[in-house]
Amino acid sequence: MKQYSRKTINRRRRQLQVRRNICILILSIAVAVVLSAFVVSISTQASELERAAEHKYYKSIEIAKGDTLWSIAKENMDNNHYKNVSEYVKEVKTMNSIKSDSIVAGSYIIVPYYR
Repeated sequence: MKQYSRKTINRRRRQLQVRRNICILILSIAVAVVLSAFVVSISTQASELERAAEHKYYKSIEIAKGDTLWSIAKENMDNNHYKNVSEYVKEVKTMNSIKSDSIVAGSYIIVPYYR
């Protein structure tokens, strides 16, 4: 049987301890990443559920004298669902097959709104 010196034995112990510490560190980081992903997933699902409770509706409005697509948009637009008035006007124009920005008093258009 071969005998090892105390120095060799202590060096081997230190190497094993360093490996063990590295494994514990890697495992801790992996657990932290998984838990973080889980928390983010839960918060994302919660915000989606809150938003899912809102429904998009449509209504027909009569265009009055002096109305513009922009003034109608400002009255009916929900800032939580549209970035800006231009985006809302674009949707209204698409829904009503309107090519230009001009509208005629007395006619009707359909506009979206949320509840």
